[in-house]
Amino acid sequence: MKKYFRMLIALVIIILFTGAISADAASLSGTAANNPWTSQTFKDSEDGVKNLSTAFVGKYKIPMLSYNKGTLHRIFQAHKATDAVLGNCGPNNAWYCNYWEDSALIPGTVSPMATIQYIDTHAIRWAYSTGTMIRGAWIELMHDMTPVDSDWQDLIQISKFGSALIGTPSLQIKSGGQYEIAVTILGSGDLYPYSLVYMHYVGGSNTSCSNIASGYQCDVIDQSYGSGSMGAPSLQLADAGTVGIAYYKSGEMMYAYPHAPVMGWPSNCGPGGNTWRCISIYAGTPTGTVGKVAKLALGQSSSERGIAFTYDDELIPVTLFHADYVGSGGNCGYDLRLGGNATYKWQCVDLVYFYYLNPALTPSFSIEIDPEGYSVMAYDYRMDDMGNAALYIVYPKARVGDPNPGWIAQKIDGAPVYGVDTGDQAALSLNSSGMGFISYLQEEDYELDDLKIAFQLYRTLLPIITRP
Repeated sequence: MKKYFRMLIALVIIILFTGAISADAASLSGTAANNPWTSQTFKDSEDGVKNLSTAFVGKYKIPMLSYNKGTLHRIFQAHKATDAVLGNCGPNNAWYCNYWEDSALIPGTVSPMATIQYIDTHAIRWAYSTGTMIRGAWIELMHDMTPVDSDWQDLIQISKFGSALIGTPSLQIKSGGQYEIAVTILGSGDLYPYSLVYMHYVGGSNTSCSNIASGYQCDVIDQSYGSGSMGAPSLQLADAGTVGIAYYKSGEMMYAYPHAPVMGWPSNCGPGGNTWRCISIYAGTPTGTVGKVAKLALGQSSSERGIAFTYDDELIPVTLFHADYVGSGGNCGYDLRLGGNATYKWQCVDLVYFYYLNPALTPSFSIEIDPEGYSVMAYDYRMDDMGNAALYIVYPKARVGDPNPGWIAQKIDGAPVYGVDTGDQAALSLNSSGMGFISYLQEEDYELDDLKIAFQLYRTLLPIITRP
């Protein structure tokens, strides 16, 4: 009897510390998608938030967000407080806020944060424009979030490739700790007005990225021609070594990957024109245009790839699209295989119609791939120009065990009153368990934006306790 009561008391304590109790006690297992979401206001009246991003960092996968704002030359950052680093901001002062400052930082050019874990520490990095250089900044922290060090490094000399950065850099970190960056740079000539540049570490000493020699090499992967334009790229690295870049070019959503030419399967871009392969994922039509924002996510294997983008057609509303890598037999992403066999390697599906007449209301969105290989997207959604926007996520039905084809849209947070829009700059991250963390804005006409967060709580399932 005493053993029974000790187990019961221990269970009650666990329930109190882990949050909501599910009435469904049939199983202790369940997917991350089934866990509830909680939304909170992180900071009231935050003026001019830009470049919002999120991540789970360090050994303990602590949630973290970062952003630039207004005309300030700062990268604001916040992470969940720990025993070693007490909170000073956020709901109930349960978060710790700090910032990186650089007087040369051009506001609005800060990349989403990237992170890497070492044995005893972890690093957070950003890349941004100083006007003349693409600069990398980093902070290193212990796993309890105690600061260790910080510094910066100039990486790409913009004048090597053109005159100005388009959008923000896309930053990743190699397993050895080196930067990898993709940027689109506006050129100075009429023939090739835009260049997609990829920076990676090769060692040695060269000046392909800057007049100051380094171990980094910069390659022009693709260029637009004549009046064609290009959007900011989305670079991703997978654990299996896969490298991919999604980007907009001259009315098409494109995907580029390193490729050594083989019989019937040539390379068509990259240095020398024969080291990468660039393919069209989705193209515009006489009545419709592809959005210039590309978001790429790679999973743990080379087959887990997803691209999120929008498409605007005169005949139908603006639509959020998802392209899923299927290898062969898809309906988009025309490519070749060994021997020259042609196939569509991607499957494109239109997920959400945005019933907007005002093109300025094009939605924000982000994409991640969970540990099971399923794409998850966060976005803000409104039915029409006059309706309130709300924060949603969408994922395949298979993620919750539903064998039927299709996707599930789930509302995470909505506007409290008319005239308030929720979900702008939605930035989604998933941890190693597939649990989500989103940072986003809540906007209204007569007050400054509120910075908000939404996160999933573990659902405690009550097991049957039997007396031995």
